[in-house]
Amino acid sequence: MKPLESGNYALSIPYRNDEALDKTVHDLLTEISQEAEMRNCFIEADAWEEGSERRW
Repeated sequence: MKPLESGNYALSIPYRNDEALDKTVHDLLTEISQEAEMRNCFIEADAWEEGSERRW
């Protein structure tokens, strides 16, 4: 994870195929959301793959 000047973060996630990446990103966003919910909070998150149109 690397913080960007914009206040966003860049994550490098190794993966073997598109399905594995989809699952990893989905699992990560789910865990972040669950952590926030346990603290009576919520998140707003966008994730995308640089150089492609893929978004989660």
